[in-house]
Amino acid sequence: MVVVTVRGKPNYLRWTLERWFEEVRSIIENEYNIKLEVLVIDNHNDYPIIEANNRIYFEGLPGEEGYLIEIVKRIIEDTIGASNTSK
Repeated sequence: MVVVTVRGKPNYLRWTLERWFEEVRSIIENEYNIKLEVLVIDNHNDYPIIEANNRIYFEGLPGEEGYLIEIVKRIIEDTIGASNTSK
């Protein structure tokens, strides 16, 4: 399982990002044969932050869903690579 966290104020930008995650989740899960979990956390940031493994991958709203897919692919590859090297 790969866990991605979205932090930010509950505003339009974060709402849009949450919807995009819902739209692309099955595409990513099928391509990588993994389970993707998205945690959404309220905080004071005006712009949403996408993070995983204690690392910030993006701040703001990507220009379109395709860019979000690329960000999540990077997170998955970093996560899978880290777990493979620790074995």
